Amino acid sequence: MKQFLAAFVLSMAVATPVMAQEEGPFADTAALVSYWTAQNTHSSLTQIYVNGKRVYQRSGFGPAFVKEYFDCHDGSGIKTFCNNIFDGYSTVEGTYGTYSPGLAVYRDGVLYRAGSPFSRVDIKTCYGDMSYYGPVSYYIVESVVDGFGPPYPGNDCF
Repeated sequence: MKQFLAAFVLSMAVATPVMAQEEGPFADTAALVSYWTAQNTHSSLTQIYVNGKRVYQRSGFGPAFVKEYFDCHDGSGIKTFCNNIFDGYSTVEGTYGTYSPGLAVYRDGVLYRAGSPFSRVDIKTCYGDMSYYGPVSYYIVESVVDGFGPPYPGNDCF
């Protein structure tokens, strides 16, 4: 029984970093490509993007596997989620950690979430390279007016 338990714990210790590695961080694009070159995506077309640009593609069949990463502004590497106002995000909801929860959120000029009438966040939809499913889309914080300091001038698409 002890041997079984030891083997189970060891297998979890070995398997966990591999599962976590898929989200990053990766030191650079070469490390990300190396990781995906070694992965088994079950013969699916595999497309990997960083900041909307395709960095890796492997041909295959069936539904395509498309994964998006961002080169984090804080220098922490390439990840699927960065959490800095200067980074890109796969979802509008991903941008929420970069500003106060009471601000109104506008996505592409249209009210997305109600909030303070005196402060707002503008989220912009950006489009990158073509994937199997169409252009890769991501979101950036275009501008922030928090009602206290000067307005944050914002980002532009990568």
